[in-house]
Amino acid sequence: MTDPRIVIGLDFGTTYSGVAWALSDSPNETEVITSWPGSGNKTTPKVPSTMTVKCGGRLQWGYQTSFFGNHIRGVKLLLDKSQDPEYVASLESAGFIKKNWRSPVTYAGRYLEQLVLHTKNVLQKRFGPAVQSMEMQYVLTVPAIWSDKAKDATMRAALKAGIPHQDISLVSEPEAAALHCMTVIRPNTIRDGDVVVVCDAGGGTVDLISYCVKTVSPLCLEELVEGTGGICGSMMLDVGFTKFLDSLIDKKKVPDKAREMALRFWQDNIKPNFASDPNFLEETHFVPLPGVKDNSKIGLRDGFLQMDGTQVKAIFDPIVDQVQDLIEGQAARAKESGKSVKTILLVGGFGASDYLYQCVQKAHSGIIVMQPPNSGAVRHGTEGNKVGKRIARRHYGVRFRTDHKKTLKKYPKSAHKWCDLTERWYVHHMTEWYIHKGAEILENTPVRFHFCRTIPCDGTPVFEDKLYVCGDNVAPKRLNERVFSVCTLKSDLRAIPTRLFKEKSNSKGMQYYCIEHDLVMTPRSGSIDFELQFNGASYGHVEATY
Repeated sequence: MTDPRIVIGLDFGTTYSGVAWALSDSPNETEVITSWPGSGNKTTPKVPSTMTVKCGGRLQWGYQTSFFGNHIRGVKLLLDKSQDPEYVASLESAGFIKKNWRSPVTYAGRYLEQLVLHTKNVLQKRFGPAVQSMEMQYVLTVPAIWSDKAKDATMRAALKAGIPHQDISLVSEPEAAALHCMTVIRPNTIRDGDVVVVCDAGGGTVDLISYCVKTVSPLCLEELVEGTGGICGSMMLDVGFTKFLDSLIDKKKVPDKAREMALRFWQDNIKPNFASDPNFLEETHFVPLPGVKDNSKIGLRDGFLQMDGTQVKAIFDPIVDQVQDLIEGQAARAKESGKSVKTILLVGGFGASDYLYQCVQKAHSGIIVMQPPNSGAVRHGTEGNKVGKRIARRHYGVRFRTDHKKTLKKYPKSAHKWCDLTERWYVHHMTEWYIHKGAEILENTPVRFHFCRTIPCDGTPVFEDKLYVCGDNVAPKRLNERVFSVCTLKSDLRAIPTRLFKEKSNSKGMQYYCIEHDLVMTPRSGSIDFELQFNGASYGHVEATY
């Protein structure tokens, strides 16, 4: 009898991170790590996603870092350059990383390495020497709205953390949350055919996906409409708070330490507890601002700034409105497809906000709104995927050339190119879209890209192709400024005997091969796999460079 696997869920967040684990044969007995280096006797399921590089390269992380200091924050968002977060801490981190000639992937990898090492220490204390012989599987969550390049950067960070490639899988954050929530909420809340909107609101990103529950038991979900999201997590409340301070007091008159103390008080006391009291608008908070001159006009006295509930509400409302718009968009698109939303699940750190819950419930009075706990990464690892159908968020395709007569007539001769091998005219830079935006993507159903290559017989059968994406509703037939390259795919056919290639010759006696092969793409929850096939046989993994 083999030992059970340990499935470890890594929730790498923008502001806080967490780890949960379970044995593969006991998926319902998930344990959350609550003790962290530097936290003393404090127990908490989350650890700050911060780190400081000390002299000699020594790393301090999480609770080991002082809130008052020049440390790295918000590295997670820096993994996706396509996003534009209005977050001071992230921007400061970008400058610090650039100054030290380190990439966000490197720093994310170093943070994840500490997270993994601490997890192993916890498991060592729990299982003793036996843990050394137990297989460990890691499930790392990523925002669903992230680009494929950002997801690849997350994978590379995990590899830098020392996790073997075969032991890690990426899963989208809302999908992981949906899987767990559907199994822990009370019976009869969700029924077959119900539509559930999962709103995963974290520190940085807010991800939404609408699922149709095909069956509750066994659980099987299908994406109903295209997922949406944005950078409107709880960190944007921090930005709003700093803008509030700046509107009252000149930055130059507030010492850095005082500013940091005020932000810390906001993050630890005001933000997480707002609206937990029925009379929250009548509450008064005293924000510490030591060293700042008294100003009775703004309520600043003896080193404390008086802040009332309406001022806090004014910071929350613009961000909550953005989340509300995203939820409303999902509900509207579900209605267009002929379905009505039955339940809205609010998960993630910001998803636990009392004020967000109250606003969503008020706007959707006929819909059940819930805030269930979430350890979805672990459950995804122990029980496997439960989403049978996903909806493509963009078009995916490749570039090709064609000698089709109608196409040649359509484009000017300046777009025609002559091929010396085949002795034909071609139009280049045409696009073949294999996955269309809004199309259904079935689990375990690969997408096959067919290629026909021509190379001289003394040439090397190694080819590079770019995978392109387009977010337009209607994909163009030729490359343009709205089409973007995701990655470069390298197909190496040197392992295939040349006798299997079709050999041809042209009128000048030039010998060349006509090679037909397939690139097989398998989209998964948080990643994409590529495989090379020739004559139906697999020739291994295709290298993708993002």
